[in-house]
Amino acid sequence: MLRESDYDRLLRCSTSQECLSILQETDYFEGAASPAEMGDPGAWQKLSDAKIVAVVHKLVNLSPEDCGRLLTAFEGQHRLEQLKAGLRLMAEKESKELQLEAFPGEYVDESLRSAVETRNLERLVQAAGAPSLHGELSTALSEKRPMALVEAIVDRYALLRTWTASDMPEWMDKECARGLVGEQIDITNILLVARSKVLGVSGEELQQIVVPIDYHLGGSLSDAVSAGSVTNSLRAFTKTAYGSSIERFLDTNKEGDSLYPLAVSLRKHHADSCLAVFGGFPFHAGLPLAFAYLTRYELTDVSSIVSAKHDDIPMERILQFLVLQKAL
Repeated sequence: MLRESDYDRLLRCSTSQECLSILQETDYFEGAASPAEMGDPGAWQKLSDAKIVAVVHKLVNLSPEDCGRLLTAFEGQHRLEQLKAGLRLMAEKESKELQLEAFPGEYVDESLRSAVETRNLERLVQAAGAPSLHGELSTALSEKRPMALVEAIVDRYALLRTWTASDMPEWMDKECARGLVGEQIDITNILLVARSKVLGVSGEELQQIVVPIDYHLGGSLSDAVSAGSVTNSLRAFTKTAYGSSIERFLDTNKEGDSLYPLAVSLRKHHADSCLAVFGGFPFHAGLPLAFAYLTRYELTDVSSIVSAKHDDIPMERILQFLVLQKAL
């Protein structure tokens, strides 16, 4: 993985092309093409997808069978992100003619591409390996529910599969794996509740789409669901393990501000938990799972830096959107 010094080199670059040259020099993407080719959004997405898949496959090959199933479920989350991208593209047909070239790199699997091009939801969910979602997604789309809620259906499915896979026979494996997956579920539910309040979603409808796993939220989840505003829903979570991240957001942001800084802060909390795993007993399922999570966060950071350099965004703003830069 990148070291802090590698992050600093990328952040000091003047242009995105300089960033890409450094990534090529360090062979960050194994056998990567030239910086010019890496600068293409579609090619970039393929490189990122290939890296996370290669990492997970290597970890699966090194792991016992039950740990391999957990890592495969984690990889399934990534594939279902492509399903969400496909759903967003298909939703475009309501407002304008679908132009796939306008969304380079959103998804790269050819079967998914074909399903989106033909606007075939059944083929799309089958290509994503989630045919059981067809009925619920079809209903949500026909009812013109907000895309955030449609995507939440996919998230719930993906996270429940990972949670089930984390129910491992060895106590230490289960304890650590469930800790990491449970935090991801809690964070997903916190952000879903907050976004739903922005959209004016009713508490009853929201209750139907949150991930039905309560890891460290306790009664605060039901309180947040029934709250009447974003601020009040977030205040319900301040007594939980995520309270410091939420309080910082509430102290510096007003009702109506973007929730993205909160998402970054909560992901940093999760990344810290992943890093802490490496300070304990060295042989349990939490280690490869934590490494997979950290690799995904790192890829997001690298993509953010390259995109920001392309758009001439100053360093102080870039730092606000990085998950790992200060954690490593």
